[in-house]
Amino acid sequence: MYAKLLCAMVLLSATIYLGSIPQQSDFFKIILSGAFAFLGYGYLTFFTEMKQGPILALGIIMRVGFLFFTPNLSDDIYRFVWDGQLTAHGMNPYGYLPSAIISEMDGSYWHELFINMNSPDYYTIYPPITQLIFYISTWAGENIFWSGFIIKLCFLVAEFMTFIGLVKLLRAMKKPTSLASIYFLNPLIIVEGMGNLHFEIVMISFLVWGIYYTIVKDKMVLGALLFALSIASKLLPLMFLPYFLLKLSGKKRVLFFIAGLLFIVICFLPIILGLDFANFGSSIDLYFQKFEFNASIYYISRFFGRLWSGYNLIRYIGPLLGIISIILILKKAFTTEKYSLESFFEFAFFSFCTYLFLATTVHPWYLAIPVMLSVFVRFRFAVAWSFLILLSYINYSYDPYFENLWVVSLEYLFLFGIIVYEIKFPKLLALSPPK
Repeated sequence: MYAKLLCAMVLLSATIYLGSIPQQSDFFKIILSGAFAFLGYGYLTFFTEMKQGPILALGIIMRVGFLFFTPNLSDDIYRFVWDGQLTAHGMNPYGYLPSAIISEMDGSYWHELFINMNSPDYYTIYPPITQLIFYISTWAGENIFWSGFIIKLCFLVAEFMTFIGLVKLLRAMKKPTSLASIYFLNPLIIVEGMGNLHFEIVMISFLVWGIYYTIVKDKMVLGALLFALSIASKLLPLMFLPYFLLKLSGKKRVLFFIAGLLFIVICFLPIILGLDFANFGSSIDLYFQKFEFNASIYYISRFFGRLWSGYNLIRYIGPLLGIISIILILKKAFTTEKYSLESFFEFAFFSFCTYLFLATTVHPWYLAIPVMLSVFVRFRFAVAWSFLILLSYINYSYDPYFENLWVVSLEYLFLFGIIVYEIKFPKLLALSPPK
């Protein structure tokens, strides 16, 4: 009892510290507080028996603790509020480059947003549901702190709904509901979600309920709506659609995809009607052809590409690895034998991890989906990765910035070692909360 209480206090205090005090450049503070947070999390999640109520209470308390802190490890909030203010002023955020219109914007508030923005020369890549929340955040007026507060309130509601959805799915699979702690108490999820305002949190909430109503309740239209809302929060759930295309029966497949297409079109009307899809697409394309951070297989490919050509071949390697991801995901969908919650989660976990291993960019918050999926599959390497990826923050401690590939190599050496070990000795690392 005392050990459990102590670990809960360590998890709570270390997680809130990690998500509120260190700046991006404070690597040792980040890794030390992260280590304490994950020690508390690991003990509570894998070595104690926690009931559904205490998991929910502790998870909510940690999230509420972030309501009155501004993001300390990310500056994305400035682009969020910028986009929201454009919408509030009757301007389509998909149609304007910040650097092209800043001279037309009056007031110090707009200039504060602009100078702190990390992507002033790129069109926004945030889908419509996120844009709606950006707009709602501007109801606070020209105040960045209270805009962030409103976004966090939206996140808090989304996380509560995610927990309820996780519990329902676990019960449907006849698994212990204590497994929900894998996601709901994970320090990285809390810090990158409530702390740094990454919208994977909202996407996952819609996704969990979309899975529940599509597979468990067999309600194709409602399930399609929730999947569409998830896609309209982040485009990533698109990679899960091949499963339903190949595994749903004829009438259900037609209903799911017709309804889903209709809902997606409605959600993306701001882009379609504004004729700004090309701008949105160009920014997405840049992701594969320019951005690179904390990658694994891509960095190996880049190394050999430089040996062969003498320069960085990202404009070719990035799209090629993306195509390989699609092929492997489709192959997995074809070879999945039956339609069930178990087979979907195995497919989704394989698909998203394949995407991450072949991606040119892997930021810490990208692990939100595999950590959520870890609730339902036997593999735990994504949970270990959610700690190891904190090593990537060392890159921000250098002035000028550069990426320390030795640390990246260390991260993936441990990760792939855990994967191999987990495959070879599944019973040794397939830890689950006690029933």
